[in-house]
Amino acid sequence: MSTLRGASTFFGCETLNRVSFLREDVEFVKNTLTHGSTTFVPFIRGEALSSNGSLYSIKLDESQSVMKPVVNKLLPILNTSASRLRNSGVNLTFLGLKQGEDSREGVFVYRSQYKGTPYYGIDFHVDSDTLVKPSDIAPLTKMPLLDRETIFEMDNEDASIYSHAKMYLDWLSKYHFCPGCGSPIYPVDAGTKLQCSNANREVGCQVRDARVTNVYFPRTDPVVITAIASRDFSRICLARSKRKHGDTVMYSTIAGFMEPAETVENASRREIWEETGIRCEDVAMITTQPWPYPVNLMIGCLGLVDANGVNEVISLTHDEELLDAQWFSTEDVSKSLEAYDGNGMVRFKDSIRLPGSTAVAFHLIKHVCDKYKRRQASL
Repeated sequence: MSTLRGASTFFGCETLNRVSFLREDVEFVKNTLTHGSTTFVPFIRGEALSSNGSLYSIKLDESQSVMKPVVNKLLPILNTSASRLRNSGVNLTFLGLKQGEDSREGVFVYRSQYKGTPYYGIDFHVDSDTLVKPSDIAPLTKMPLLDRETIFEMDNEDASIYSHAKMYLDWLSKYHFCPGCGSPIYPVDAGTKLQCSNANREVGCQVRDARVTNVYFPRTDPVVITAIASRDFSRICLARSKRKHGDTVMYSTIAGFMEPAETVENASRREIWEETGIRCEDVAMITTQPWPYPVNLMIGCLGLVDANGVNEVISLTHDEELLDAQWFSTEDVSKSLEAYDGNGMVRFKDSIRLPGSTAVAFHLIKHVCDKYKRRQASL
């Protein structure tokens, strides 16, 4: 698989060691929840909080922290049905240990080798009937919510922690009952798995009793997103969606959800043909990007088309998802990218805009431009 070199895609910066094998260790979880350095990223009904234009977080031992009383209420109900959102008013998920902080005085240490600052995402859906009350988190409810525009202006480290927390918390907020028997489900393993509460073995549950099941694990929806280029990289096909971006006319790459039993390459070929009518056989994966709206993994690909008067012909008559698709000169696109200052969208010809650097589509388009420039330099 070909990969893009350099920095991680936006939302894809791994600054936390997830130590996933420790999530089922109850002692580890309790120790992290009660350590003074532990940092919580709070959400209110699925929305993160903002502090001076950045992602808000709070340490357990911070002055006037609301987290200590909340944690004290949650500790006795860990891994029990009482921790369900509808009972507790809280979704809690362990994110990992902050890397690069293992030598600082007072840092969390477990079994002498697992060191760092523990991070948790926590989402409050409280009311008068939940274990955690609105009064417990009153200071948080007065804070501004983090809007999407601000998220895309954050540095990649904060944006990636936000994405990590939001995707887990979004999943926890949506699934409340077992699809096998209808019993309530509740979080275990520090909020990274769900478990059926049906303890009656006389009542069958095809999910609980299955040897292997994916029901109780966090969901990620894979999306293929593909830059289409001619074999010599001199032309690139970009498309305009029917979805509006305000008054902006934006052209971008082709994207669509993968379907069961599809390979990445076949899903990419299918989406290209269904949306543009272009026939493309040569597809390679380039890079990936987590996308927390709501729980996607964008799988960036490159599709090369052999022009023969048939393969490259555009037709928008299949699923009619696009408003337009055109072949553009890669040289023209490349000049626009060279003039790009890294903020917002890329200004292209006339009123057209291309995706900015926070989108994986930008990196795929740039990949094509870089390939074209290297090819020209070698001629």
